[in-house]
Amino acid sequence: MKIRSCATELRDTDAEALFLTRYRLAELEELAARTKSRRHPLLPICHEGALVLIGPVQGPQGGVCLACAETQRLAAFGTAVPVGDPRLTLRGVASPAFQPALLELAATMLADAEQHADVVYALRTDHGSMTHHTVMPRTEGCPTCAPRPTEEPIAQPSPPAATAVAQTSSPTAESAARAPLPAVAGTFRTHNPKTEGSRLHDTLIDSRYGPVAGLRRSGSLALPTVAAMLAGDPDGQVAGFGRTGDFAQSERVALFEAVERLSGMRPHGGLAGAAGTGGAGRVARADGAGGAVWAAFADLGPDRAVDPATLGLHEPDRYRTDPHRTLVPYTPDVPTTWAQGWSFTRSTPLLVPEHVAYWGLPRSDAARFVAETSSGCGLGNSLAEAVLHGFFEVAERDAFLMAWYAGTPLPRLAVPDDHLLLPHLVDRLDHRGYVLEFLDATNDLGVPVALAMARRRDGRQPAAFFAAGAHPDPVAAMVSAAAEIAVDVESAADRARQAPGDYTRERLLRLLDDPDRIRTMEDHVAVYGLPEAAGKYAFLLEDAPEPVPAPAPPGGDLWAVLDHYVGHLRGLGLELAAVDQSHPVIRDRLGLRAAKVIVPGTLPMTFGHANRRLRGLDRLWSVPALLGRRPTRGPDRLPPHPFP
Repeated sequence: MKIRSCATELRDTDAEALFLTRYRLAELEELAARTKSRRHPLLPICHEGALVLIGPVQGPQGGVCLACAETQRLAAFGTAVPVGDPRLTLRGVASPAFQPALLELAATMLADAEQHADVVYALRTDHGSMTHHTVMPRTEGCPTCAPRPTEEPIAQPSPPAATAVAQTSSPTAESAARAPLPAVAGTFRTHNPKTEGSRLHDTLIDSRYGPVAGLRRSGSLALPTVAAMLAGDPDGQVAGFGRTGDFAQSERVALFEAVERLSGMRPHGGLAGAAGTGGAGRVARADGAGGAVWAAFADLGPDRAVDPATLGLHEPDRYRTDPHRTLVPYTPDVPTTWAQGWSFTRSTPLLVPEHVAYWGLPRSDAARFVAETSSGCGLGNSLAEAVLHGFFEVAERDAFLMAWYAGTPLPRLAVPDDHLLLPHLVDRLDHRGYVLEFLDATNDLGVPVALAMARRRDGRQPAAFFAAGAHPDPVAAMVSAAAEIAVDVESAADRARQAPGDYTRERLLRLLDDPDRIRTMEDHVAVYGLPEAAGKYAFLLEDAPEPVPAPAPPGGDLWAVLDHYVGHLRGLGLELAAVDQSHPVIRDRLGLRAAKVIVPGTLPMTFGHANRRLRGLDRLWSVPALLGRRPTRGPDRLPPHPFP
């Protein structure tokens, strides 16, 4: 093992350890690119103050490059560290007392380079502690260790290009194999040993590198609640949440949701070469798929791409008043980037606008026709499972918005007396002064949807809260809605204390009077805390027609369940498509898959009343009539929704 203190001294004649006592991120990018083609492993040892970072091993075995590891570490500090500033310099002084230990550790890591290709040891020389970290490439991909597939320009449609686009990942290969996916009894989930015990916690939570920086527990709410905070988000706005009957299960749910959030934000690169994954397997690239496609819909046509006009467009004024200047009015001739997807209805590849496929896509020159949210994102132990649960969410939001915007009275749902959780939540909210009621919002999509409404009996503020849940089991849908609404009710006071200016009665009255002032998810909820808003939801309390039947899907195999819903949608003239969002490293380490589900023609959830997307979606008015429901509103007076 050779010891180097300057990158220019590297020779690639033997395994080497490189001590860096002063460096910038740009220099690490250059070093990572240089070491990619090395024949012998290189171990970087970076010094920052009293912190020494050993690894990951660079070289022919592949793995996570040094630039990715350090970028992820600094991003975990949030905006306190200006990662994008090229002047940012890190430096430290090596302590002679730890030199023998560092050299011994370096020799061990270089001797087993493959197993340390994604491992960093962090040594604190001020008090002699050391921690072990398994790191990942940057979420957005990396040109050195996690390259994203290159963009594929398409000028005119042709059979060869269509064939090239068809070489997509994802659902294609998995659905072709059709290996049985037996569901765990009473669930629509399969068994996954990779997430058992402490594996989920140990793989995801790392306060120094992420992807989950830590957990926040709350024992003062109606249910044990856990938030899994994604690293790099100082405001805590991007997190996974778990609200169940015990903290252990809430933690698992929060971590699963954090993975779903991380996966759905933007496309991911795959590890180049035989990337180290801590013994859990190796990744060659993200998913084997082709890259993003640059084209106009007019050049692609409906056989190869989703028509953006079927996704619900904004009102024309929104494109003129968009404060971020990111939205472009849609016409078929405007080009944009498209993600590789799959139509389960047609069993063919289908392109989806990339800004629809990924809700956190960074700004670029590509046209964005709509403001997208995370609705329709699902996570599972297989791609079919992820698609299935993503579809449940699409059905939930479609049913809620259809009932709300059209103002259709809904049938009541009774709370089962023998349920372990629901009566507790009803009693808990009753103690808080709220009546918790459930209504059946199920529509033509065939998935039971429960709308929950908590109203104060005394007319005080906050006056009302709303939530929804969707599940093939109607009681499970009620539980999902009740858990969200109960936590929302009891955390309202905390939100008001944290941002008192946003919750003044004067401000909320202005929002009620001018809904286009409603900009955030919190605004949507808060405005219905006003007693004066009661007229907006009075329709829910009117006499309602009979419930809409939702045929139960077959049990046992998740492919059969998915086929059931695909066939049902086909009968309605609707299509189910999905984009494989799976994070390649998490997929290999934990066996978790993520998908964005798109059902063109359904009502998409948006936040900020001006962002509503209803143009071109005739189902909003045609389906209630088919279901025998009586709209109490028309297109010219649509109130903001109260969805949390």
